[in-house]
Amino acid sequence: MPISVPVRDPRLIPTTIGQRAVVAKHALHELFAAEWENLAHVREGTGGFMDGTFLVGHPREWVDHESTDPQTPTKKFKARRTLAHYENIAAAILEAKKSVLFRETATRRIGDDGDDLQHDLKDRWWPDVDGLGHSIDEVMPLWWDIAATFGHAVLYFEPPNNEGVEVAADQDQPRVRIYTPLDVLNWLTNDQGEMVAIKVAEAVPHEVFTETATASAAQFRVREITTEGWTLFDQQGSPIARGEHGLGRLPVTYLYGRRRAVMTGIGQSVLGRSQQYIDLYNLVSELRELLRNQTFSFINLPLGTGDSAMNVTDAQTMLGQQTGTMNVLFSALPANILTGDASNVTAYQDEIKQRKRDIFRVTGVQWESDSRDAESGDSLRLKREDMNTRVAGYADECQQAEMDVVDLWYRWQFGPDDVDQRIRDDNVVVQYPAKFDATPFEELVLQIQAAADIKMPDLFLKALRKNIIAKFEGMSDLDAATLDAITTEIDVQEELDPIDQARQMMAMKSEFVGGNEDEDEDEEADDDVVPDNRT
Repeated sequence: MPISVPVRDPRLIPTTIGQRAVVAKHALHELFAAEWENLAHVREGTGGFMDGTFLVGHPREWVDHESTDPQTPTKKFKARRTLAHYENIAAAILEAKKSVLFRETATRRIGDDGDDLQHDLKDRWWPDVDGLGHSIDEVMPLWWDIAATFGHAVLYFEPPNNEGVEVAADQDQPRVRIYTPLDVLNWLTNDQGEMVAIKVAEAVPHEVFTETATASAAQFRVREITTEGWTLFDQQGSPIARGEHGLGRLPVTYLYGRRRAVMTGIGQSVLGRSQQYIDLYNLVSELRELLRNQTFSFINLPLGTGDSAMNVTDAQTMLGQQTGTMNVLFSALPANILTGDASNVTAYQDEIKQRKRDIFRVTGVQWESDSRDAESGDSLRLKREDMNTRVAGYADECQQAEMDVVDLWYRWQFGPDDVDQRIRDDNVVVQYPAKFDATPFEELVLQIQAAADIKMPDLFLKALRKNIIAKFEGMSDLDAATLDAITTEIDVQEELDPIDQARQMMAMKSEFVGGNEDEDEDEEADDDVVPDNRT
């Protein structure tokens, strides 16, 4: 089932109640709120990227430029805002990391591998964790995207109200609500740093088209969650609903994008600082302004000197109204075309290129230009290892958050006592891949050739062939039956003799590592003459 999020859903819309909230906000919320808002706009290309307000104007681009806080943009600055374009490389970075992180489905099971046990966690809750019919496999990429954008996301485990429903099969399962850091207004911790209470903002649901859904109606509410229960407040701070959860702990867990070393309760965005994307946005706009200025250059037309000089009015009449893309300047100087210095454009282009490279390097993603530049194989290999390590860290955070939610589910289902022991007895496993291999296929071919050259056992070579299946484009999405058929055929396949194996490896190397047609023809010509000791 595709994920469908209502427009009013607070999971994707940063709350704008900062000035209206009746509750005191945490100091860290006040400190990071502006950065979180900018990161949301960086991810989606909204806010100042849509209306051009992220552009930093030159002093002369303001009519009231002498003011300490200029407010009136010039016609030129308005035009620059209109023409500004945001290249959303932040989305490309997150999508690239997300595709690697969730390329393989996480292992979730109860009992030993191969057991087909009936269990509500597996049969009822994992297939619908948000109460909207979305499975854990569907929501985790969305949740991680939010956590990666802001640095962390808050997951609230909300028990259902099954009062009066006696049949277990008819009872509702808990659901998980997700909040962005902007929605988390305040929180309390004990003397050990453990969170014991939290206040979050929620959008007020409007389920019918009436006048109450207008901007003048209530737009938000505040939920206070403690270790005992929850209370819902309206905009004026009056309680409107409350309940107890009986879980014995705060039913909240954090899903981190990246953890900070000092401020452990605040995550660090996978995208880095928002300012680097705003700077790039400004550089692109200023480059376009330079190009426009060179396109609409000035042409200087001489009026002459002395008695033969022509006045401006007569010169304009003789010139006519059509001057192409040129602005006309009349003077006594010789005729010439005045254009901007082209070196400025080159300097901007170099700076934009460097800024993009810096963003990709900070986020641990290889920029496509790097692969075309002269760079050592060791350097590229280190970059892949860095990407592998980072994604493995993201997987650890996802796994930890999922297991914490499983702990809350067991508390809801069986009570808060002996939860850890119950989970161990049921052998609940949530396991994300520990390694995310980004090795190019051509390097894997060389590894296989090396394994054959040193005469590795047939069993090892078969296992290597099975492992390489997913490296072929599009084959990672094969259904289980097809994969089983392929691996079975590998198991029953007879090993090639050394000569045929060497020929096959040479052909693969020629195809994937840059062989040319002349080399292929030479190999075919030499096929009939192979030394007996060739391996």
